Amino acid sequence: MIHMPNLGNAVRDLRYLLDRGYPRDSAVNFVSNHYRLPLGERHLLARCVFSRREVVKHRRKAVRAGAVRGKRLGVDGYNVLITLESLLTGKQIIRCDDGYIRDLRAIFGKYHTTPATAKAISTLVRMIARAKPKSVAVFFDKQVSRSGELAAEVRQQLGRAGLKGDASAVGGVDMKLRAFDVVASSDRAVIERAKAVWDIPASILKRKRVNLFEIAKH
Repeated sequence: MIHMPNLGNAVRDLRYLLDRGYPRDSAVNFVSNHYRLPLGERHLLARCVFSRREVVKHRRKAVRAGAVRGKRLGVDGYNVLITLESLLTGKQIIRCDDGYIRDLRAIFGKYHTTPATAKAISTLVRMIARAKPKSVAVFFDKQVSRSGELAAEVRQQLGRAGLKGDASAVGGVDMKLRAFDVVASSDRAVIERAKAVWDIPASILKRKRVNLFEIAKH
């Protein structure tokens, strides 16, 4: 849970530095060290606080499910799946400065499936099916253990849902996503290069009570 007394000051200070062009990594480290923030809050600053320029740019790219219809959809597999798992199991998620939903589970590279994984996959496929894309491609980072097995499970569910598309374990996920009409991701680097971005976890928030922290209130 996020309830550090200095967090609000840290968020405001980081926004101030980012608005004035300070490099993100240096600014996050400076503010985090100044307020002696623990790892979780440092991770929150890095993922969820943005300059005004970035906020405007990211929000302009955000689309709802209706904009996915008839388009080629690329899905950032681990990024979306891990956030869905957090959302569905009551773990804390964050609505960030730019409006996108993110979580603080820094587990890339050591991800393993849990009982929540199957539910997250079925939820992901159901949301995609409702959006009716022309085609869908779900990419998992092949460097993460058992990505091929996870991709195979998603591929099977896409087929059962009657969706035209594929799921695969690949290198350079960010690069591959650039080719799509719409991408599903909350990764800053992906959003920066995307034409349009669909925040799938944000769509689910409207239907479910969740453990949500609103960064904009700080």
